[in-house]
Amino acid sequence: MASLLGETITLPEDLFALLSELIRQHLGLEYPPDKRSILQDRLYPLLVEEGMDSFFDLYYLLKYNGGNETLWKRVQSALAVRETYFWREVDQILAAANYLIPALQAEAPGRTVRVWHAACASGEEPYSLAMALSENGAVDWERLEIIGTDFDETSLNIARRGVYGMRSFRVLPAHLREKYFTEVQSQHFQIHEKFLKKVQFKYLNLMDDAGMQGMQNFDFIFCRNVFIYFDIPSITRTTQHFYEALRNPGYLFLGAAESLLRIPTRLELRELHRAFVYVKQEKEET
Repeated sequence: MASLLGETITLPEDLFALLSELIRQHLGLEYPPDKRSILQDRLYPLLVEEGMDSFFDLYYLLKYNGGNETLWKRVQSALAVRETYFWREVDQILAAANYLIPALQAEAPGRTVRVWHAACASGEEPYSLAMALSENGAVDWERLEIIGTDFDETSLNIARRGVYGMRSFRVLPAHLREKYFTEVQSQHFQIHEKFLKKVQFKYLNLMDDAGMQGMQNFDFIFCRNVFIYFDIPSITRTTQHFYEALRNPGYLFLGAAESLLRIPTRLELRELHRAFVYVKQEKEET
């Protein structure tokens, strides 16, 4: 239970319903009633930093103070899930790096292959793909673009620096850490400069329709272990944006615990090279 200046600060049930719905609409994150204490604990430090007396103050500023983009970004940082690591669910990474990306480059020799890692947190996933591509050796780096996006500026700053502690390496083979990272301080390693230059990172909230509509002409989209935090309307909305952002054919990778079975979509689930992927493949008009 949170306290401010010796007084107990709680998130009442009726205000929780209002605040959680506002967060769902703005960020896509779902907080059911049994998660009220989690939401309270994550947002409480923000109340202290802002000198607020109650959760109602936070709700009022978020809803009525002209959108308050700066405050929303701080809320996003407080609620961000930063659980990620190199080589996570690597079968999909390897399928893209060893088969799908080289094949697409061979089929379209004059075109740049574009990869988008949505909600990539601190960047371990796009850097994993870059390492896998380097290991394969069959990619034309000049015709490859890798972009990572997230709504948490703190995570994006970590990604841009490319410095990681040992927890991020818990499943990455040791020889790859030795090959692609340099120890810059005790138990902290920085990824090699060629990857820092190759992978671009930018801010994007998946619930920002205008921002999402600006993401176009991608061959591959990774959005893994994100939809587990979304409700069905948010998943449907985001998936439609992904569909529109993909070229034809295009590939969408979700996390192992995620599927699109409960929503309408024209994406087709397939198993390709030992990995499950949703494929956009529209028939060409004749």
